Amino acid sequence: MSKISVQNRDLMQENGFPSFRENYDSSMTRRIEDWKSRLIDLSRRNNLLYFKPRKRGNLSISSPSMATIFNRLALRKRHLEFWYPHESDVPKHQSQEKANFSLINGNLTPPAKQLVCGELSRVDLEKVLKNLQRRSLSDYRERGVRILHAAFGMLVWKEKETGEEVRSPLVLVPVELDRKSFRHPFAISVPPIEEEVVLNPALKVKLKNDFKIELPPLPEYWESQSLLNYLSGVTQVAKELGWKVDATVEIGLFSFHKLVIYNDLDTNAGVITQHPIIRKIAGLKHEHLEMLSLPEEHEVDNVRAPEKTFQVLDADSSQRVSIEYALRGQSFVMQGPPGTGKSQTIANIIAECIAQGKSVLFVSDKMAALEVVYKRLREVGLSSFCLELHSSKANKKEVVTELQRCLDEHLIPHKLPSPHEFEKLVLLRESLNNYVASLHQKRFNLQKSAYDVLGELSSLECVPFVPVELPNIGSLTPQRMHELEDLISRLKAVWQVMEDPDFPWRGYRGCEYNVEVRAEISAVLSNLLSI
Repeated sequence: MSKISVQNRDLMQENGFPSFRENYDSSMTRRIEDWKSRLIDLSRRNNLLYFKPRKRGNLSISSPSMATIFNRLALRKRHLEFWYPHESDVPKHQSQEKANFSLINGNLTPPAKQLVCGELSRVDLEKVLKNLQRRSLSDYRERGVRILHAAFGMLVWKEKETGEEVRSPLVLVPVELDRKSFRHPFAISVPPIEEEVVLNPALKVKLKNDFKIELPPLPEYWESQSLLNYLSGVTQVAKELGWKVDATVEIGLFSFHKLVIYNDLDTNAGVITQHPIIRKIAGLKHEHLEMLSLPEEHEVDNVRAPEKTFQVLDADSSQRVSIEYALRGQSFVMQGPPGTGKSQTIANIIAECIAQGKSVLFVSDKMAALEVVYKRLREVGLSSFCLELHSSKANKKEVVTELQRCLDEHLIPHKLPSPHEFEKLVLLRESLNNYVASLHQKRFNLQKSAYDVLGELSSLECVPFVPVELPNIGSLTPQRMHELEDLISRLKAVWQVMEDPDFPWRGYRGCEYNVEVRAEISAVLSNLLSI
């Protein structure tokens, strides 16, 4: 049957039909394109493409010049303070709109190195700055991503289908907002990150998809006239399409961290599509992952001797199985609700890999997850083996400093336990495992373990004591147990006879039941039976 299938496949290929492999790769390519479309937002919600001024979402800078701001922030690495209008400069009889305008065009002239934000009042400016700081800090602390940017230059272009005029920022510089104290004005500066100046990635994709054009690449080295020269080059491209470039500066929240993954898929699609895990995730039915022979939870103690184990934190059997999967190179997904020890297990995996001379790249969408694992490794003395590459740590200076520190540090290894101590660990482990095995061993004819019995007894703590003797309980079988349970159920069903008016003991309420009362009742019943 397989031979016929191969021949048919070859015949289809000879007659111009796509081969099995071509269909296979075509399906993979479509899936990659689907993933890419989910990573980038090209809709009108994306302010990287459809920029519109928002009351508290961005600030338009009217002074100083665009080149002055860019050179001070991006080239000289200096901060720029915001100019706050003086409320006393506003005549009381003016309307609010005129008053706001007068706050900036009043008697006081803003210093040349301070940022002037259009016609905002002092109060409104403070509100916008606080909102931008709060939202940008929240995103940075949660995900380690900078979303606050200064946008230099605005491409004014037209939609391909509707002809609607659209504004999109061009050159983006990540910034952070801070102030020395409540009495000082807010200031912006470029945080110490590696990639400082970025060409709007969403706009690049949009123009490539819709118009088949590419914007000029950013300069490799920036000088004082580089920004103006670059925008001039973009203007030449824009004029050919009837578009233009406005020399404006906007400070706002622009998020595009997923575009890094998009670019990775776009650039390395050939390599990515050949990876067996990626092909399996893509849902290709004929893709099979090689599964190694891996231990079960009850077998994990037999896998490694104590002297070959380098876990630095407590781990139960399920966590140790995950560690063994990782050490054997088996791909797997570790799932569990918060507080079940996932970060602890990851720390143990890293420790084991360090002991084997391996390198580990730990990646997370949440910065908190990285910090938790690093904290656990630091607490056990393994921080010297860790290089932090997230958030503010991800700049060249920090990386070089960390590498230098690691190279200069002299690590003193801990003294290893003696062979005798390792033997004691083996005996202790065997003793604990034997205890667990005994606890779960099925016993007697009833085939219940001590664990089962103790569990059932604990659920009956609130049930009143019933003085019933079961002789030869060791010979009790599951069948006999079912018979007794059935008998008790029947007794429960006929117990209502006690409520019958003719029942001789109806209404009797014994004050207590103890051994003496039981003996007395037993003697009376024996006398009755002897009559």
